[in-house]
Amino acid sequence: MVQLSGIVIVTGAASGLGRESALHFADCGATVLAVDINAEGLASLASERIHPAVADITKAEECQGVADRAAALGRITGLLNSAGIELHGSVIDMPEDDWDRVMNVNLKAIFLLSKHVIPQMIAHGGGSVVNMSSIQGLATQAGVAAYAATKGGVLALTRVMALDHGKQNIRVTAICPGTIETPLAQANARHWNPEDPGAVLAEWGTKHALNRIGQPIEVARLAAFLISDESSFITGSYHLIDGGLLASF
Repeated sequence: MVQLSGIVIVTGAASGLGRESALHFADCGATVLAVDINAEGLASLASERIHPAVADITKAEECQGVADRAAALGRITGLLNSAGIELHGSVIDMPEDDWDRVMNVNLKAIFLLSKHVIPQMIAHGGGSVVNMSSIQGLATQAGVAAYAATKGGVLALTRVMALDHGKQNIRVTAICPGTIETPLAQANARHWNPEDPGAVLAEWGTKHALNRIGQPIEVARLAAFLISDESSFITGSYHLIDGGLLASF
């Protein structure tokens, strides 16, 4: 297990990859500011090392509040931008409001929170930002126009952030998971087969070289490594954790 120190901010912490990452980061030694709009989901995370923060990170003033609260706890060493949603549709049939919502949560929120957190990192010597992308940013499927666009955008944003802030000792990387057993994946499976979502997850598992879908802790371990000093010469890159799914493309 890698060692973490200081304050690490995790968004989307009420469930899925964000929740597992918040728990794992705390186990690695960090003090975690767990951020989500879902107050009920955050409540069960509260502990000596995990501080819940209810916020809508699509709003600039609330991102400023998150950054201020984290700085009040100590030196901010890491930021995991893990909040995300997936709504379905092509560019023809997706309502504009749905498109805007996916863009705001998956991409704009990374811009806004990074805008307010990175200056705090710079003031204290640097830090690591990890952005949650997806294999959908590299190879996609029909019917997920907004989601795929945002995940491709996350990869481009990651690269430019790394270039913009590398000289200030800010490292920026992205993670591209395959299918992971999260509430989001389960909801997607229900979308395709409401009667038997488990069959959909099982079918998706067979498409991975390891013949299974991934577990949230496997992604959390990678995120912890990228935030830690163990990855001190890694920046501007994306990291597949897809069980070999894209190896056959």
